[in-house]
Amino acid sequence: MRKYDVICVGEVLIDMISREPGKSLSETGSFSKFAGGAPANVAVGMAKLGRKVAFSGKVGRDPFGKFLRNYLNEYSVNTDLLQDDHFHKTRLAFVSIDRDGDRSFEFWEKSPADSALSLNDFSIDELNRANIVHFGSLPLCTPDSRKVFLQLINSLESPNTLLSFDPNYRESLWNTKEDAYKVLKTVASHVQILKMSLEEALFLSGENSLSKAVPELFFSSTKILAITRGKNGCFLKNQHAAVEVPAYKVEVKDTTGCGDAFLAGLLSGIIQSGKAPDELNEEELYLIGRRANAAGALTASRFGATEALPSQIELDEFMQSVKKRVGNYL
Repeated sequence: MRKYDVICVGEVLIDMISREPGKSLSETGSFSKFAGGAPANVAVGMAKLGRKVAFSGKVGRDPFGKFLRNYLNEYSVNTDLLQDDHFHKTRLAFVSIDRDGDRSFEFWEKSPADSALSLNDFSIDELNRANIVHFGSLPLCTPDSRKVFLQLINSLESPNTLLSFDPNYRESLWNTKEDAYKVLKTVASHVQILKMSLEEALFLSGENSLSKAVPELFFSSTKILAITRGKNGCFLKNQHAAVEVPAYKVEVKDTTGCGDAFLAGLLSGIIQSGKAPDELNEEELYLIGRRANAAGALTASRFGATEALPSQIELDEFMQSVKKRVGNYL
C-alpha cells in the first residue's frame, strides 16, 4: 500500500524576502522570513490540496532548521525523512522584488545542509513506495551532493513510482553555465514528469523558440512535459497530445513560489485523474493545465511563497468565480 502520494526531495530553506518592492538588496532595509525552497514549496502546495506528502532532505541543527521542520509539520507535510545536520547551516536566500513582482536571489550559505548529502540520508524503500518522487535542483549545484543525487535517482527502480523534476536554474549557484546545462539535462532525461519555465526550456534545449525546444526536451523517459510561460500560460505535452493553456489574469504582488504552486497543481491533477501521465487525452491535459495555472495565479496575487499557496477550497472557489465572470474558455 502506498504511504504517500508524493515525497519531495531536495532543498528546504529560509527566504528572507524584501518588504520594499522596487529596491535592490543593497537598498532594502526590511525583510520578512518565510519557509522556502522549491521542493518544499511543492510539498506544502500538495498538502494544501489534500495530498499525503513527505519531505526528504537536510536542514542545519539550528534555529532556522527547527523553524522549517515545525513549519512543514504545521502544513501536514511529514518530516520523518528530514535529517538534521550537526555541521552545516540551513540555507538562507535573500530575495528582492522589482515593481513587476519578479525576483532576484542572493544565497547566503555557501556550504548549506541541504547539499551535504549521503545516500544514507535517504530511505530508498520509502521513496520507491510513493506514487511520485519529486526532485529539487539545488543539491545538484555542487559535485559531492550532485553525485549522491544522481546515485539516488538511479536507485529508484519501482515501475509504479514516477520521478518528477524541476530544473529551477539559478545561475549564481553554478560554477559555469556549461556545468548547469550538462547536469540539469542529464537529470531531465531520467524522469517521467518534467516541468520548467520557458527560459529554462530554451537554455536546456539550446533553441530560441518553444516549438524548437520541445522536441529536444521530450526524452525517451518523458511521460509529461510542462513548460510555464508566465502571463502566456503553459504548454503541456505527453505522447499523445499537446496543449497550450491560457493564463488567468490577476494583479501580481509577488511571483515567489508561482512555479511551485503550478507544479503542485499539476502533480495533484495527475494523481486525481487516476491515469498514467502518458494516458491522458487532450481534454484531460487541458483541464489539468487550467488547474495548475490557477494555483500559480493565486500564488502570484499574494505575498510570500508557502503562505501564498492555495488550498483546495480556495482553488475551487477561484476557478468558479472566473468561470462565472468570463465563461469556460478564458
